[in-house]
Amino acid sequence: MRTGCGAVFLSLVALSAQLLFAADCPHAKLRGVDLADVRWTEGFWSEKFELCRRAMLPSVEAALLDERNSEQLINLKIAAGLEQGSYRGAHWSDGDCYKWIEAMAHMYAVTKDAELDRKMDCWIGVIAKAQAPDGYISTNIQLDLKKKRWEKVQHHALYNMGHLITAACAHKRATGKDSFLNVARKVADHLHGVFAPRPPALARMDFNPSQMMALVDLYRVTGERSYLELADIFITMRGSAPATQEEGRDRRHLGGTDQTQDRVPLRKETQAVGHAVTGTYLWCGAADLYMETGERALWAALERIWQSAVRRTYITGGACAQPTGRSTRGDEVHEAFGADYELPNRTAYNETCANIGNAMWNWRMLQITGDAKYADAMERVLYNSALSAVSADGRNFFYANPLAWDGRPGWPTKHYTEKRWFVHPCYCCPPQVARTIAGLGRWAYSTSPNAVWIHLYGGNRLDTKLLKLTQTTDYPWDERITLTIEAAPSKPVALMLRIPSWAGGATARVNGKKADAEAKAGAYLALRREWRAGDKVELTLPMKPRLIEANPLVEANQNHLAVMRGPVVYCMESVDLPAGVKLAEVRLPRRTQFTVARETSKLGDVVVVKGVATRVRQPDWDQQLYRDFTPAKPEKLPVTFIPYHAWANRGIAEMSVWLPSE
Repeated sequence: MRTGCGAVFLSLVALSAQLLFAADCPHAKLRGVDLADVRWTEGFWSEKFELCRRAMLPSVEAALLDERNSEQLINLKIAAGLEQGSYRGAHWSDGDCYKWIEAMAHMYAVTKDAELDRKMDCWIGVIAKAQAPDGYISTNIQLDLKKKRWEKVQHHALYNMGHLITAACAHKRATGKDSFLNVARKVADHLHGVFAPRPPALARMDFNPSQMMALVDLYRVTGERSYLELADIFITMRGSAPATQEEGRDRRHLGGTDQTQDRVPLRKETQAVGHAVTGTYLWCGAADLYMETGERALWAALERIWQSAVRRTYITGGACAQPTGRSTRGDEVHEAFGADYELPNRTAYNETCANIGNAMWNWRMLQITGDAKYADAMERVLYNSALSAVSADGRNFFYANPLAWDGRPGWPTKHYTEKRWFVHPCYCCPPQVARTIAGLGRWAYSTSPNAVWIHLYGGNRLDTKLLKLTQTTDYPWDERITLTIEAAPSKPVALMLRIPSWAGGATARVNGKKADAEAKAGAYLALRREWRAGDKVELTLPMKPRLIEANPLVEANQNHLAVMRGPVVYCMESVDLPAGVKLAEVRLPRRTQFTVARETSKLGDVVVVKGVATRVRQPDWDQQLYRDFTPAKPEKLPVTFIPYHAWANRGIAEMSVWLPSE
């Protein structure tokens, strides 16, 4: 046992680390709550959280143990010397296995499920044995003697190690244990030794940059400044060695191009460009770094890129228009942002990981600013392009999330599938969905000095030192939200209620009386007072179904309309049309009168939107490409719209979010 000054010093170090563990980021307006502070109790997100616990996590585990899958837990056991065999699957397999462990950590933080704790301990022990003595761990390299460390960017070593570090930080917060954190620190120390000198040969080594936000997170947990400095080094390296034009036009080439967001240094970038997962991960890392350093050049770049991304994002929050193509600067790109207003529907790639990356990025922008537009963007992803990835039973998943489906699987790439799958040639998306839903409580609220900010509505209980409250609602199906104060300090505290940009006419009442402040759409409503146990706030967010049109520059949606209700985007599936009616024959009147109905079916428990559209009969084209126009007599047609996130749960069917108007 240490005594005297040494013991005091160690106690101060431990206290410092504990304070960093929960401290405000110095350049963020808001701070997130701990996962254990929020418990979903009823309604939409409670059901999804339970679905994640009961179905998603077991399904992901089973797939990671299935030899047909591209991601394989067994690689970790082989590297640890616990199994015999050679490496299986994709180069990025390790990283997606760590995402599953992170999802379990988030779930354990709330449920304290002993089986999850046991399972994490088991796999952390395997990972520790698989780690090389110098801290390196990427089993695709360790198990293949023909491959060398830091040889090719396609090997995804940094992606794998970044997700390990993130999962280890989540595990530390959830359990208080150091077992996984010790592995993560060895990884980070190894990376510091390799990359801190900034060797020119490794300037393009960083492809899918999960390690940037991971290193900032590790700094927050440990207080070790070198990890923050290393995150800055990685961000600065990005774009320091641009490719030649010839390299940029070669799809086989990675590094130094728009595909990997490193043709232009981040601090000078003006566009949301290139691979949409690597882009959103990069911008998440930069936002995390800004929260700690306050570097204005970083923030200016993030604002510019965000404004560009807005013009390149789908109504569902999907962030990936191009399965393949060229950037505006001429580089070969794939799984990428398109140009401004380039938003095709049938070929919309919208990889699940990219959509969720978009939400992750907007959550960070929200923490920095407290600006409701970022919460709106985050919520749009969560209710639409993130959830469309998972089946109603929680066991199968989509990689691509197009906005229209005409029955052609595998076109334009293999990732376009007519139904969700259990295993896949690129299994990165299911653990991404699982870790997001398991950890969503931390996105629901934030705090600032003497204020609690409510970003996401859903039945839950919040228990923080500043305030305790219960939220009762059936949002997003119902427009009424009730907040009941359970405990409050004897001083004024503000409740900051997000009024979504679509919620014109929102109203708020406190203990039955109309609130003094006006509820403005697209902003936070501040209700500041000295609260008492039993006080009630009633918020109403009008949810009349509404028709949405796109900017005329979105060529794919000219003279088309979409339907939204609250934050939910709707679509039409051919299974809901009368026999003999084709989806291509449906026209949507511009003055459609809608009704809503609550239905429980294979879609789950959802609200559907019903109306009357027009059918314009289409004679058989018999493979003709063109013909003389012949006006058809329109016929009235009752139609049903379902939530976009619930499509493809009733067998193979055609689907479209955008429909031609009359």
